[in-house]
Amino acid sequence: MSMCLQAINLSTFTHQSRTRIPVHNRTLVNVNSHLRISPICNIRKGIITACSAPSQEILQQKLSDENETSSSDAESSDSVENEQKVVVEFSANESIWNQTVEIIKFSGPAVGLWLCGPLMSLIDTAVVGQGSSIELAALGPGTVFCDNTSYIFMFLSIATSNLVATSLARQDKDQVQHQISILIFLGLVFGVLMFFCTRLFGVRALTSFTGGKNIEIINSANTYIQIRGLAWPALLVGWVAQSASLGMKDSWGPLKALAVATVINGVGDIVLCRVFSYGIAGAAWATMVSQRI
Repeated sequence: MSMCLQAINLSTFTHQSRTRIPVHNRTLVNVNSHLRISPICNIRKGIITACSAPSQEILQQKLSDENETSSSDAESSDSVENEQKVVVEFSANESIWNQTVEIIKFSGPAVGLWLCGPLMSLIDTAVVGQGSSIELAALGPGTVFCDNTSYIFMFLSIATSNLVATSLARQDKDQVQHQISILIFLGLVFGVLMFFCTRLFGVRALTSFTGGKNIEIINSANTYIQIRGLAWPALLVGWVAQSASLGMKDSWGPLKALAVATVINGVGDIVLCRVFSYGIAGAAWATMVSQRI
């Protein structure tokens, strides 16, 4: 056999001088004291103790190949998992960034919607204050009554944006139209109700603000709120329309409309108060017209 077999090599061998020497369980050949013996051969039993069979070597080679293949597969799977994790993290970061940009684009104009109302009152104060101190004092309770009382109906705005956004998420356009129609009707009804409440209880409300001794201030403030009370239905209906646009993720449309209304209010204040000298009544008319537009 050629695999790991160490044979007995005889340097000089003669047929006549060959003798057999038994050493324990081995038979050694003595050839003129020149012989080489392999210590791993067992001639009696026919077993080569330090050698392996070809089938064992093939099995070991297959096992080593399988180990190398499994290790390479494990390394490749680990690398694929790492790449997938990196891709997922990158896409998550990208989606968060896109959402942040969308929120900023939407919330920026939406903030301006709630600044236009107080801005109109501020324009009225700046223009009226240049004409009469009594009318300037009357603008305080007048604007407080008109601006703060409208916040009672803030539920219309919140309900509209919530219902419209929910229906759009369900892709139910008929339901959206139905809800907007109902809420516009409610805004109109509450606006007419507030108009009559202002007519009937406006003086009492202003008296609670200023006190009964400030009759001149109460009369001027009452003139202001009665004129602005004409815009109550249009104001609440406008709130519903604005909230519907916000529910549709459109914040630029209402902002453009309110920007135009603010410009009209400013121009009307200057023309009616400074040119025609209508005073606080002119400021109220300018604000009412801008809200109805």
